[in-house]
Amino acid sequence: MPCDGVILIRDLIGKLDVLRVVCDKCGCDGRFQVQRLTKDRGRDSKIVDWLDQITADCPKKSARNMSDRCGAQ
Repeated sequence: MPCDGVILIRDLIGKLDVLRVVCDKCGCDGRFQVQRLTKDRGRDSKIVDWLDQITADCPKKSARNMSDRCGAQ
């Protein structure tokens, strides 16, 4: 992992075949193939940017109560 703490898709290659994203608060539950993410987003894409995109329509993403926010962010 880079020293700034940002996880890139390339950091997952060879370590994971499938990345699972789950949030008990909003019900988000998905599996994503790392190989497909690499092809679609590129090796140097940030995981946090990708998560922001897939959770963009989550009703819990901007909840006022910090403890009630989407855990997939």
